[in-house]
Amino acid sequence: MKINIKLKVSVVGILGALAMGCASVSEMSDLAVDAARSNNTLFSNTQGVIPFDSKFRRKWGAAVVSDIDQDGWEDVLVTHHGAHALIFWNNQGQFSEPVVLIKGDTHGLGVSDYNGDGKMNIVVAQGGGNGGNPRRPAYFSVSKDRKIKRLGTFEHFRPGRGRSIKFVDANQDAALDLFVTGYAPKNVKSLTTNQLYKNVNGEFVDPTTLAIPHDALSVKALTTDVNNDGITDVIVHGGKDLTLSIGNGDGTFKDATADVFGELANIKFVNSITEIDYDNDGDFDLFLNRSPYQFEEEAYYDPEKKNFAFFVFNDPFMFDNLTIEGENLVIENIQETWATYDIQLGQNRKVIEAQRSEHYTDGKLVITPEEAQGWPSIKKGEKLKGMHIGYLGEGKWRVGGYVKSRLSAVIKNVTSHPKELKRKPMAPRLLENQNGKFVDVSKSMGINITEQTTNAAAGDFNNDGYVDLAITPYGNMAYPVKHMVFMNQAGKGFKQHTDAGLDSQEIGATGVGITTIDYDQDGRLDLIYGNERGGWYLAKNQVSEDKVGQYIVINVAASPDKNAQPIGARVDISACGKKQSQLVGASGEGFHHMLKSRLHFGLGKCDKVDNVDVIWTNGETKHRTNIAAGKTISF
Repeated sequence: MKINIKLKVSVVGILGALAMGCASVSEMSDLAVDAARSNNTLFSNTQGVIPFDSKFRRKWGAAVVSDIDQDGWEDVLVTHHGAHALIFWNNQGQFSEPVVLIKGDTHGLGVSDYNGDGKMNIVVAQGGGNGGNPRRPAYFSVSKDRKIKRLGTFEHFRPGRGRSIKFVDANQDAALDLFVTGYAPKNVKSLTTNQLYKNVNGEFVDPTTLAIPHDALSVKALTTDVNNDGITDVIVHGGKDLTLSIGNGDGTFKDATADVFGELANIKFVNSITEIDYDNDGDFDLFLNRSPYQFEEEAYYDPEKKNFAFFVFNDPFMFDNLTIEGENLVIENIQETWATYDIQLGQNRKVIEAQRSEHYTDGKLVITPEEAQGWPSIKKGEKLKGMHIGYLGEGKWRVGGYVKSRLSAVIKNVTSHPKELKRKPMAPRLLENQNGKFVDVSKSMGINITEQTTNAAAGDFNNDGYVDLAITPYGNMAYPVKHMVFMNQAGKGFKQHTDAGLDSQEIGATGVGITTIDYDQDGRLDLIYGNERGGWYLAKNQVSEDKVGQYIVINVAASPDKNAQPIGARVDISACGKKQSQLVGASGEGFHHMLKSRLHFGLGKCDKVDNVDVIWTNGETKHRTNIAAGKTISF
């Protein structure tokens, strides 16, 4: 990153490393792990197992977990918005240095072998330059020896501002079709997509448009099976409403929003939807995380640490009457989506940062009062472009200006500050599937969260046979983000774990996503979580052997007859009188589609599985019986 310094200002480099250091998890002392377990900590952040860098970055959704090289170990793919998408190869529990998949403005990612050639494909939705540069998805193939080949872009697709990538076998012919969403402002409606492209001999053709929500910001998607008919359905959400398109099995869909959701279709700002059969009744319930997009001005304060954090978007802003303890103003984690204007000091508007090579600054400024004396005179009708910092005397400072993008930062050592501008409470919802229609059971099931949340991952973290929820809050920018875990109480409700251990380090960030992975295949589900304008973390499951139940892993590949790909396949197991069901590819991520074909089932005290049934999307089935616990069974 190039910075043009035009006056004497102390510019300190990138903020210190996060909790992801150089030591592997195997090097964590037994004493530390035992201490975590004795303190009832559910997860513990690892160091260096995945070599995430220490930069605070913008992101696009949660980490993608898929076995991209098909070696039986799930790899990790992350998107840094505006910079690149990276693959970390899983080498039997220790990950490689990152490999760049694609650079630039990348959005939703989808992983599958959609053309059935034995190589994994990755489809990448590309951004549209705020509507000024509409683009089409790029696509890649990845061989088993990890060679990545860019195959091109889908030139026949409608150009747009790409958002979500989802695979669905809409006509049950064993070939995965492609559903894409896009976003456009009101004056460029032609960029809106919500289109399903039919897979014919590995090529995506003949697009049809599924039901489109009234709110153009509803651009995220979930594929699931609402009515248990074995046909994949599509829910589109994200803005002030949502839609449900029920699959007919012949490649067509019908809008069943009103019939299935009723008034629940009007739930606003559903940021993500996580599929979870929480009561083990064989149908799929939904956990709805709720938070609006980051469009409004926000300001937060931590009186103990004396940190004042703010966020602004596309508008004039002014944070006045900032009293700073000590001589200098220190401002950290400065991040701007598009660095359209300069950072300037004092009444003379002296530029201290005129060129940035990436879409974020990610740095720290230390500014003396002498360098920032006064405030600019503003002409009538003038917009004070950029971020301006001025010293007004007697320890008082002012930070304000006008930006055409998102800008956030943290001001240190603040003893008095402007009014906080916090987000309003917005509780998530747990919707139970009752014969193909949804009923809100949030309160009765103990979902007592009132704050805004952005993402959730479903997984049985203690292997008791009931699926739990790991939940990402939006958070308070003046504090580190603490991700949550709600443990399933045998299908009768949820209870928040008092010490989840999913604590990040950075401030000025908000929660972005969380994903399950058993990265070392020890039979306990671990988590990858991350923060917008923050870092990525890999957290290891710390449930002790005397408290964790038995488990089994069902690894689903293509079907034996027609080569139907695993995404959308259903797996049912029964063990000791208890039944459980999961769909391949299910996750709480609204933009990405992960090929999560290693399905983890907790078994409690049961030492064997009586029956396993796999049903692929084209109707092919496989059945196995009497399988010992603790095994990975491949279909």
